[in-house]
Amino acid sequence: AWTRRWVESKHKPDYGRFVLSAGKFYGDAEKDKGIQTSQDARFYAISSRFEPFSNRDKTLVVQFTVKHEQNIDCGGGYVKLFPASLNQEDMHGDSEYNIMFGPDICGPGTKKVHVILNYKGKNVLINKDIRCKV
Repeated sequence: AWTRRWVESKHKPDYGRFVLSAGKFYGDAEKDKGIQTSQDARFYAISSRFEPFSNRDKTLVVQFTVKHEQNIDCGGGYVKLFPASLNQEDMHGDSEYNIMFGPDICGPGTKKVHVILNYKGKNVLINKDIRCKV
């Protein structure tokens, strides 16, 4: 059922493929299933549409959990909120987005959460240093 909701980008032919899995570590093998990357050292691109909404005068909370099951030397996992005009099958790293955030781990020196907001057509990285758990 998840493949009807999620669209994998076809922008590049060598994107890694997603699978549904509880992974190596779980409490309940069926209930803990989620979308998992299936190949190491690959770029991935998947998206799902949701109903339009406004958070005017309200707090917006967007969250996700990433579970790195291998010891990664360098990599990240980001969530991006795109405009409704996104062509999901052609989504790629330069596609316009409104919000991007997620962990970036590279060597012993970089272990942070990137948060970028698009403001008036410019991508603005927040100035706060947010450490990610490893």
